[in-house]
Amino acid sequence: MQPDASASQQRLLAPSGARARSAPRGWLGLIPPLAIVAVWAAVTATGIISPRVLPTPAAVATAAADFLFGTSTTTLPGVVRFEGAGPFHIAASLRRLLVAFSLAAAVGVPLGLALGLSRRVALLLDPLVQGLRPIPIYAWLPLAFAWFGLGEGSARFLIFIGALFPIVVATGDGAARVPRAWVETAVMLGTRRSDLARRVYVPATLPSIVTGLRLGLTLGWMSVIVGELTGTRRGIGAMMFAAREVGRLDRVIVGMACFALLGLGTDLLVRRLTQRFTRWALT
Repeated sequence: MQPDASASQQRLLAPSGARARSAPRGWLGLIPPLAIVAVWAAVTATGIISPRVLPTPAAVATAAADFLFGTSTTTLPGVVRFEGAGPFHIAASLRRLLVAFSLAAAVGVPLGLALGLSRRVALLLDPLVQGLRPIPIYAWLPLAFAWFGLGEGSARFLIFIGALFPIVVATGDGAARVPRAWVETAVMLGTRRSDLARRVYVPATLPSIVTGLRLGLTLGWMSVIVGELTGTRRGIGAMMFAAREVGRLDRVIVGMACFALLGLGTDLLVRRLTQRFTRWALT
């Protein structure tokens, strides 16, 4: 009789999803950012880099406190408030992202499914999609100004464009890769061909759809800062560009930290909301 495997061997032999669920959570993810802050503090403390080039962590922490809780009424160039205006800027950027991203998902998922499931649609639209998606977001700025003017409309359009193509490509690729055996098995078990999309293709494509949504969310956040170049006075990007004009790199870093935390939070939200629908793919 073979001896029982050790606990570590059992974990290695367990399905990847089981290993992920049994792994330690939370604190491990804090190690890399804390290490970066420690190196940052050490470099700035030695004076190797000027504070005007890289502010100290303490200066950034002070700026973050002013951003969130300050009471001053001073403004940055372009009449952009900083002290105490953090909640307003964060809410403005988050609202722009959610509106534009929701529209991108509503357009991108059906379009991706159509590209992946229909050869005719792919022959008709795939060259257009593949040709448009490498265009940098900055290249869309003149058209955004011409079509929507300065302000909110242009910002949301640019975020929409940034989020759309990852969703379309990931969804289309996932739909096209559904194993033929799954379809044939469903037909043998009595599934009507008119129900295959709902019963087989869409459920099988859900992991790819979730990946596309997560990538689209990331590109959407990256596009927010471009969108907020279009004449908006509220938003984290608007604050960062106004701070840059007066050389306040500590405030620029505060904006970067806000984007990082918001991006992390929204990504975790998407993963939690979709986890129950894709759990089968993790085992």
